[in-house]
Amino acid sequence: MKIAAALLCLALASPAVAQQRPSAPAAPAVSDTITLTRGMPVRTSDGVVVAETAHIYGDGVYSGDKSFFTLAPLQLLRRILPREAYVEGGEVRLRMTAAQFRARSQNPPAQ
Repeated sequence: MKIAAALLCLALASPAVAQQRPSAPAAPAVSDTITLTRGMPVRTSDGVVVAETAHIYGDGVYSGDKSFFTLAPLQLLRRILPREAYVEGGEVRLRMTAAQFRARSQNPPAQ
């Protein structure tokens, strides 16, 4: 009887507890334009800093198919499209994991 009462209390409390947990912030909607500066850290969706921005020229505004480069350790350049990233807190946040970033070649996959 005590076990049944305990299970009933847990079942009733679970939705209330779940509602109190803070949810992870969602990535912003895909934007057509991002503004970058040279040397910004590049962080993946799983929180790993994998590179920094490189070869940023002019006003640093990128949109559409105008890609930018990141410089990873060992001097590896990766081309990133604006739809694959957003800027938050002074760093570039990628919409891919570190494993996805490292596994791809310099050029982004076709749409």
